[in-house]
Amino acid sequence: MTIRMLTTETRRRLEKVLERLGNGETVSLEERIQLKKYAIHIPFVAGKLTQALRRREDLSSDGLI
Repeated sequence: MTIRMLTTETRRRLEKVLERLGNGETVSLEERIQLKKYAIHIPFVAGKLTQALRRREDLSSDGLI
């Protein structure tokens, strides 16, 4: 099993994109593709992506976005 690591810069960039996604803000197609690629190989990113999508869904159902 190979453990994949993120650089600090990459992790911060992904966290910013995940925050925007979770808040219902605009996320480009390229950013979404990058998130998906990282989420496939790194469980930490997959978990954060799931949380962001759930938060966005909750805000949407409450009529906040």
